[in-house]
Amino acid sequence: MRAVTPADEFLAQINPHLPRLTSVGMRLTRQRSEAQDLVQEALTKAWANWHRFRPGGSLGAWLSRILVNTFISRHRHQRVVDVTAERSDIAEHLFDAARIDACSAPEAAWHAEGLSDEVAAALAALPEHYREVVELVDLHGLAYREASEQLGCPLGTVMSRLHRARRLLRDQLSDYAQQHGLHAAAA
Repeated sequence: MRAVTPADEFLAQINPHLPRLTSVGMRLTRQRSEAQDLVQEALTKAWANWHRFRPGGSLGAWLSRILVNTFISRHRHQRVVDVTAERSDIAEHLFDAARIDACSAPEAAWHAEGLSDEVAAALAALPEHYREVVELVDLHGLAYREASEQLGCPLGTVMSRLHRARRLLRDQLSDYAQQHGLHAAAA
């Protein structure tokens, strides 16, 4: 015979309240699957806060309050999501543009995080038309032709911009490279 665990106690005490919680959930959501999800989320919160329940108190009232509060929180959250989805201009005000860009291009964010501060600063200091080419070819691994198509400029332009950008980076980072034991090859 195994010992009774706190989880066993919790389940034994909440079981009689499940039909009522489901009924309240149905009245709030008007959909069986939504009501079941709501009850499950509320019970998860109840279990996480089980240490706060005072024995002798009304467990049904405590569970119902958690259920209603969970519904209200979900409703508020969904309202924000719906409004934001309808108005794309709000996203710029609510969210950090850099984080939105990182979500839309996670590989680029990963590459940027892998750069030292000095290298990232040198890259950021490049003129935009040079930086774009370096990011596409050197950081994202695009072929020259793919970078050319993405930027809408001739292949030769991509190649010359990349050459000039690399030369600028080499000049800016030569001291940094020597400090880290990297010696530039004779150009």
